[in-house]
Amino acid sequence: MSMHSLTLTALFAVSLFAKGVQAHDPALHELPVVKAKPTTCEQLADTERYSAELADKALNSKCEAEGKPAPKAEKTKTDDEGDGEAS
Repeated sequence: MSMHSLTLTALFAVSLFAKGVQAHDPALHELPVVKAKPTTCEQLADTERYSAELADKALNSKCEAEGKPAPKAEKTKTDDEGDGEAS
């Protein structure tokens, strides 16, 4: 093998090796944090440990219904209350 061919082969091998040892972000090796599926309304509200995306529709609707106050019935005037007029 001539010196020229040996030099080109060595440069080619070094370039392949250099591609494999490039610096990379260590965060790429970290596993994503898997959040648990909530089963209660308290767990559904705790977004640090539980994932709202994993909650089923029944739990979501139940917690929304419990969290909202009952609608107030419209107050109807009775004859006892009067409407401000003297009779």
